[in-house]
Amino acid sequence: MSKDGKPVTDLQPYLGAYGHLVALRTGDLAYLHVHPDGEPGDGRTAPGPEITFYAEVPSRGDYRLFLDFQHEGTVRTADFTLGAGTSTAATATPTPSATPKPAPDPTESAEHGSHNH
Repeated sequence: MSKDGKPVTDLQPYLGAYGHLVALRTGDLAYLHVHPDGEPGDGRTAPGPEITFYAEVPSRGDYRLFLDFQHEGTVRTADFTLGAGTSTAATATPTPSATPKPAPDPTESAEHGSHNH
């Protein structure tokens, strides 16, 4: 990730991770919720500029992806499209515009660091 052409290296944890990724398959809206590799504070995961996700898609096709992340106290969503074909690995770059979204209610129990969903 970058901001104003400079790498972002100070992402903040959001719901126990540096990012959350949702993927919707074009056509039938098959849904994936993916957590990044590593966790904040694990001694090996940097707070940017990259967030690594691993996912196995159910079939070929175009997927619309939405990445939620927190930077400078604001939760933002970046969206992009990725085609899943015969390749076993893919890299996608989010669109440069990210739309802020409301932060979760801190009184709710929403810890996602356990990867149990």
